[in-house]
Amino acid sequence: MQLVPAPRSVLQSLPLARDRYVDVLVIGAGAAGLTAALAAAARGARVFVLARGSLPESNSAWAQGGIAAALDPSDSPGIHVADTLTAGAGLCDAAAVAALAYEAPALMRELAALGVPFERDADQFALGLEGGHSRRRIVHVGDATGWAVTRALIERVRAMPLITVYEQAQAVELLTAGERVVGALVRLASGAWLRLLAPATVLASGGAGALYGLTSNQPTALGEGIAMAYRAGAEVADLEFVQFHPTVYRTRDGQGFLITEAARGEGGLLYTPSGRRFMPAYDPRAELAPRDVVTRGIVAAMQAEGCDHVLLDLTHLSPELIEHHFPTICARLRADGVDPVRAPIPVAPAAHYLMGGVRTDLSGATSLPGLFAAGEVACTGVHGANRLASNSLLECLVFGRRAGEAAAAYRGRAVPPPDPLPVMPATGLLPADWRGALAAIMRAAGPLRHGDGLRAALAALAAWPASADPADAEALTAVNAALTARLIVASALLRTESRGGHFRQDYPQSDEAWRKHTILCRDMPPVFAPTIAPEPALAAD
Repeated sequence: MQLVPAPRSVLQSLPLARDRYVDVLVIGAGAAGLTAALAAAARGARVFVLARGSLPESNSAWAQGGIAAALDPSDSPGIHVADTLTAGAGLCDAAAVAALAYEAPALMRELAALGVPFERDADQFALGLEGGHSRRRIVHVGDATGWAVTRALIERVRAMPLITVYEQAQAVELLTAGERVVGALVRLASGAWLRLLAPATVLASGGAGALYGLTSNQPTALGEGIAMAYRAGAEVADLEFVQFHPTVYRTRDGQGFLITEAARGEGGLLYTPSGRRFMPAYDPRAELAPRDVVTRGIVAAMQAEGCDHVLLDLTHLSPELIEHHFPTICARLRADGVDPVRAPIPVAPAAHYLMGGVRTDLSGATSLPGLFAAGEVACTGVHGANRLASNSLLECLVFGRRAGEAAAAYRGRAVPPPDPLPVMPATGLLPADWRGALAAIMRAAGPLRHGDGLRAALAALAAWPASADPADAEALTAVNAALTARLIVASALLRTESRGGHFRQDYPQSDEAWRKHTILCRDMPPVFAPTIAPEPALAAD
């Protein structure tokens, strides 16, 4: 029985579209997409990159904390692997983690050579400590590492003649010829439509945090790429594993602003509004426990005191340290009247990162020929059930490059005509405030879950429309977002245990029988694939 049925098309009518051909199509312009484009172009491929907004707008550009790499003499890639496997709660792909950790040091040196101004301690990288890491291994550019890296990648992309960027471009459907992906149907900001046809397509469209109310993500992070891949027939995996960042500040206009993990790594402490420090009693690692543990500790504290936030206190740290390490955070908070040097910061858990996604191998290849995926939209197996802090930008760089290189190898292959997309009848009614309605439903798939709430959420989402008028860009976005929401909720309902970022109040313990991946595919019943145990040699050098 198929748990989440989906039509092959989202379209209520077929738009008039002209064809353009390219060697590699990249959907998404964050760190993964830009890295994939550069890797493909370096091998002679002509590349089109689709940016959902303007080129600098991506979750990658917002990333504050840094990038993990074993660069200290007391550290090693093997120890980085071991920390990642521990955080992943038994569901990491050990080979993917090894690729990530062993390629990281050289990549950081390469980025530094490109001009990314990582913090330095004399002639060495200044390395920070974050929750879940047993060594100081976080390279950073103040609290704006993502922007510094993304800016360097954008400059390289703009200087590459083989790369063409379409900004404000909305990919709506992946195009297939039989079982093979041959490009995408794309709506431009002008309202014009293109069929961008390519022997290889790299999906790098980001995560799905904006499905929730309070989030650290950009508003465009709605999981649209996952929905397109699922409708096209690609396997998606582990979508129940959503990471909630424990410390997000709600701005005056109601948006989430992330307070980086590094704030606790540098000594920040958590208190309830009444002044009680609670994390040491919740977990012996206290504020430096993995994110899922800290998130549940905060939720428990808020429930115990009937409040909607806790306080992250940095005031015992030196003003010079706070100003030096967190200039962006200081400026943003002061704009709202909060000075972190003098007063604690009100924070609460918020949707942050999706560990699951479109299932890939180590080259970024999905279950559909011609389709690759990288970055948060992908499930490479690196993060398992819970992402280790500062592994996300690294994953974008490592697997974005791998996906771009693999996609470039398709250059020169013939592109068969795509299969006609079916026209779907109008069904269901889209709420006027569909984002607010979706966020309310997705509370059931928040940090604490229960089967009753998940079943109710799945029933509510089943009433949403599955198609939209191609002239209505907002409705197209909503339909794709709702499909990804259904996949997350369905996956959370299937996993009757608690593990990593997935916590079921009706099944609060981990179950060794559930040490396997949840795989969903259109027109197929769910599949549960066992995790391959890591080789002992991967845990240490």
